[in-house]
Amino acid sequence: MFSDNKALHLGKIYRLIEQFELISRTDLAKLSGLAPASVTNLTKILIDNHFILERIVQNTPSRGRPSVGLAVSNFFWQLFCITVSPHQVEISLCQLNGKQIHHQDYTISPQNYAQLDDNILKFIENFQQIHTIKKERLLAVSVSVVGKINTEKESITHLGNMEIHSNITSTISPLFNCPILLMEHFQLWLLAESTVGSLISQNNVIFLELNDTLNVNVLLGGKLLYKQSKMNIDNIAMPKFSPLSDDIFPELADIDRYKLINQVTFPAIVKLIDKYLPNNFAKPEQKIRLLCQKIVQNQPLALKILAHITDNLAYALMNLVNIFSSEKIMFNSPLLQIKDPLFNQLSAKLHKNLLKHDLNIDLVTSQYEWNSPLIACSAIKQGIYNGNLIKDSIN
Repeated sequence: MFSDNKALHLGKIYRLIEQFELISRTDLAKLSGLAPASVTNLTKILIDNHFILERIVQNTPSRGRPSVGLAVSNFFWQLFCITVSPHQVEISLCQLNGKQIHHQDYTISPQNYAQLDDNILKFIENFQQIHTIKKERLLAVSVSVVGKINTEKESITHLGNMEIHSNITSTISPLFNCPILLMEHFQLWLLAESTVGSLISQNNVIFLELNDTLNVNVLLGGKLLYKQSKMNIDNIAMPKFSPLSDDIFPELADIDRYKLINQVTFPAIVKLIDKYLPNNFAKPEQKIRLLCQKIVQNQPLALKILAHITDNLAYALMNLVNIFSSEKIMFNSPLLQIKDPLFNQLSAKLHKNLLKHDLNIDLVTSQYEWNSPLIACSAIKQGIYNGNLIKDSIN
């Protein structure tokens, strides 16, 4: 057993070693602000418990004793990552650095959400039958949910925009002898991008994720505005940009029909696709793929749908940029299949209506695919950085 303070120091040392890939104990002491003797003790603990290793570095052709550096050991501890989205469950076994070892996809549907716990349990058991897993080497399990979880981080309350109840952690815990971390996918994406991703040095960024739901957060002065939640812009009233605004949910009253969530999320876009691009597809992702194909082909009705999407997104983003003076907008969505026409329209409409004309907004994409296991891995990484998972594995 050791103190929380010591665990924090272990996490700090591990993160520095990971950041620099190969570093000496002397440099670690300088960068961490810890005494050389403490660094020696901490690195020994990390080596003994397979988090880091020593590597010989011969920088010069001299015959002197080669220097010894420290690097992350990626080959002992493994990470078990589960991404639960409205129509799919993806399971990955990864190395400590997030590199995928094994991967399986499993299909689910809203009709079976009541049996979600049992189905995920079966998927995990199937994965373990197909692939050899040494459970004693699992550092943690990360469950990333494209939806919402409860405040205790024990159960799923929404999958996509559909309300459900899934006691996922208690259901799968008998299968594992390590911590199970349940997090919302959007929060993990923010964590991955702002701590180890492409926005690590950025200060003012709007994060926008568009799929079955609309998720937004703001990085302001280098800090997330909402650390444990998202900014709720679902109910922003949109202008009626075209007749398409009335075609989506004609049964709703105007005050509800023109809400942003009812104009640009995938359930809304799918209604436009079914009306203007008749098809026999059953799955929403197939319909979205069809729309993207038609846009690439410059099909007029598909381009009308694209204009509708960008009109509404640009209006919402314009208001956020005017408030927060954001320099970048990071966009994550399956609609990135049509990145060029999507970004061209968004950028033109944004800059046309900005109040702050001196702002030059960059639209950028995530360095991660929306369903990348690296996003789920980021929850485990954070547990290593704060020392909790290192402490748990040793104790």
